[in-house]
Amino acid sequence: MQNKDKDLISRIIAGEQAAMKQVYELYSGPLQSFVKTYLADPQEAADVAHETMLEVWRRANRFQGRSSLKSWMFSIARYKAIDKNRKGARLSYTDIEPEIIDDAISPSEALAAIQNSQHIRNCIAKLSEAHQRVIHLAFYADMS
Repeated sequence: MQNKDKDLISRIIAGEQAAMKQVYELYSGPLQSFVKTYLADPQEAADVAHETMLEVWRRANRFQGRSSLKSWMFSIARYKAIDKNRKGARLSYTDIEPEIIDDAISPSEALAAIQNSQHIRNCIAKLSEAHQRVIHLAFYADMS
C-alpha cells in the first residue's frame, strides 16, 4: 500500500472530512465509470458510486492495506453493482393498472330481484297444479 493511501485512510478513520473529500475528488469519476460497466442506467451507477463512498467513510477501519485504496473501493463498488443487478432482476414494475370490472349487481338490484322472484312465486302458486307443472318443466327443467 502506498504512503498516500495509508495517510488518507488513517485520516478518514480519524473522522477527517477533508481526507474523505480528497478521496472523493480523486476516485469518484473513475469509480462511476467502472460501475457503469456493470449497470446500464447511469443514475444507478452514480448511486452505487455514492454508496461506495459512504461505505468507505463508514468502514475505513476495515481497510487492511493488502491492496491499494482504489482497488479496495472498486471491489466494494463491484459487489454493490452486482447486488443492484440482482435486486433489479427480482423487481418488476409496470405502469399499467389492471382494469377491474365490477360485474356484481348493486344492493338495490339484488333487492328488486328478490322481490320480483317472490312475486312470481306468489303468482305461480295461484295457478292450477297442471299449469304449475308446465311452468316448472318449461323454466326450471328446460323442457319445451
